[in-house]
Amino acid sequence: MLRLFSSLILVAVLGTPALHAQRIPSPFRYIETTQSLGAFAGYIVTDAGQIDLLEAPGAELGPRSAPILGLRYNLRFTGPVSGEAAVGFSPGQRRLYETDALPGDTIQRPLPTGENGVLLLLVEGGVRFHLTGPRAWNNLAPYLVATGGLVADVAGRGADEDFVPATERYRLGPDFAAGAGLGTDYFVSPRTSLRVEIRDQIWRVSAPRGFPVAANNDRSRWKNNLGFSLGVAYHFQ
Repeated sequence: MLRLFSSLILVAVLGTPALHAQRIPSPFRYIETTQSLGAFAGYIVTDAGQIDLLEAPGAELGPRSAPILGLRYNLRFTGPVSGEAAVGFSPGQRRLYETDALPGDTIQRPLPTGENGVLLLLVEGGVRFHLTGPRAWNNLAPYLVATGGLVADVAGRGADEDFVPATERYRLGPDFAAGAGLGTDYFVSPRTSLRVEIRDQIWRVSAPRGFPVAANNDRSRWKNNLGFSLGVAYHFQ
């Protein structure tokens, strides 16, 4: 009996290194959390309009490129699919236009007369598809995202715009905006990740009704606006 007991101990001691040697480390790690809340900051390269107004081709009516910052909340639905809700703000500038006649000319045409401050509000909801499912590969969790929402300029009217007739004042939104992009989380701990993302936001730029539009041109056009952002997210149940 003592000999059998000694043999079992010997097998256990000698076999332990062999069992450890058979373990194959995996680059994948299961993400236990189902929710995240994050903040981001970046830059959005806008298409300012380029609408061909009468006697003013390529007028840039919309907001110019500017920084953007905001918050995002995510909730995993099932497997690789999760939902997203986000709000972002982008402070910038846009050109002011007012119809006027050049000296010796009787044709009223839109002319740039100054600039006005812009504060874009972007509210979105959408769906994420995580390429590695509910797992991280070498701490990376890449994803694709598609969104829909509203965009609006919530800045008040500037002093220079008080002299512009109401029919010639440009306003962005509230209007529909759609987005699509890709990004990845990089987990620095089980509950904290750094996030990098590129996203294309699409919204409409429309000329004020007081501006004459060139023949065979639309008064409204859908414009692509490319955004880049870096952020941090906290993951929880």
